[in-house]
Amino acid sequence: MEFIMRRFHDYYADSPPPPPERFGRREFGFMFFDKTFVQRHLGFAKETDFHSFLRDRVPSHCYYSSAYYKDPGAEKMEDKTWLGADLIFDLDADHIPGAEALSYTEMLAKVKSEMIRLLDEFVLGDLGFEESHLKVTFSGGRGYHAHVSDPRVLMLRSHERREIVDYITGTDLNVDWLVPERTVGDKRYGATGRVQSYQTRLLPGPSDGGWRGKLGRALPSFLDELEASGPVGARERYSALKGEKPETVVGFFEDLFGGVTGKRGRDLMIQKGNLADLRDRHVPLFARLIEQDLRPKLGGEVDEPVTSDIKRLIRLPYSLHGKTGLRVQKMTRDELDDFDPLRDAVPGTLGDAPIKLKMVKRTDVRLRGERFSLEGEVEVPEFAALFLLCRREAVLA
Repeated sequence: MEFIMRRFHDYYADSPPPPPERFGRREFGFMFFDKTFVQRHLGFAKETDFHSFLRDRVPSHCYYSSAYYKDPGAEKMEDKTWLGADLIFDLDADHIPGAEALSYTEMLAKVKSEMIRLLDEFVLGDLGFEESHLKVTFSGGRGYHAHVSDPRVLMLRSHERREIVDYITGTDLNVDWLVPERTVGDKRYGATGRVQSYQTRLLPGPSDGGWRGKLGRALPSFLDELEASGPVGARERYSALKGEKPETVVGFFEDLFGGVTGKRGRDLMIQKGNLADLRDRHVPLFARLIEQDLRPKLGGEVDEPVTSDIKRLIRLPYSLHGKTGLRVQKMTRDELDDFDPLRDAVPGTLGDAPIKLKMVKRTDVRLRGERFSLEGEVEVPEFAALFLLCRREAVLA
């Protein structure tokens, strides 16, 4: 602990984090290596006081409020006087299916990929926020945060922010809106000449906006996957088909992927933009496939409590993370593409002085471009030692 705290102290003495925007309106909170409590409800009037606190108290984790307050240092929330809040999107390994089976390096890469998709497809895409109002940070631990400071979102309340989350995740998305029922033609029956209308569902196109466009663009590859599964495999893989009789699924496949007019049913559907070429009993089945199996794949991952919280404490950019020793790194969207946390977030105050460690478990990691395969008693550079000690993968020898 003494080794870790000394390196954290040196970092805050030599490279103190710059104060965040609207510094005097932010609440700050801290956790400490040698204490069990969380200290919050702090406000700083001067940058020098802020830096002195970091240097003298050596926090293990530093946070600041997404909200702006008239009196951020007031001990009771109702006395602070809320003035608005940035819109925060939080994404870490807890939200990524299968992340628990990945190594730390692989997990970071997966979360970064999902954050890029969240930003490009939703935050900058469908929601239309400008990059000038967007700041991205690596949390120093297992994920990324996106801060939107567009003046139009500052006064949104919790329920309005929750609606944004629901849009991103596709929560309660109505399949009857995605693929609406319509009367597309009339059928004339026998000598009586009786005319009967019939219903089908319309399919969105790839150039449509919002969720309809997402579905229109994803539908061809989804149908490719469905066809490749075959009727037997599809009953096992797709939830909408699991309860259906085998002969029903076979008939459904014949409708979709067979064809006697030179074009398969799936191609006619996409060309016409409707399900008129499916037999009536298969139209509801296709709609269930979209709702239960395709729609969940198109949504984004995001931590709903963080985004909807209008008084959230979030990690302070350029502070250090107490469980990794890595820097909470701020960047632009373009910088995110080439960002490597295990290279770019290692504090520059740490050098190459050799430190003797005893490994708690075998570890294989690449830091600052140097690979470390470690077991037993080892000697590593100072920058690697801090990382391994903070992650409790080693102790001082």
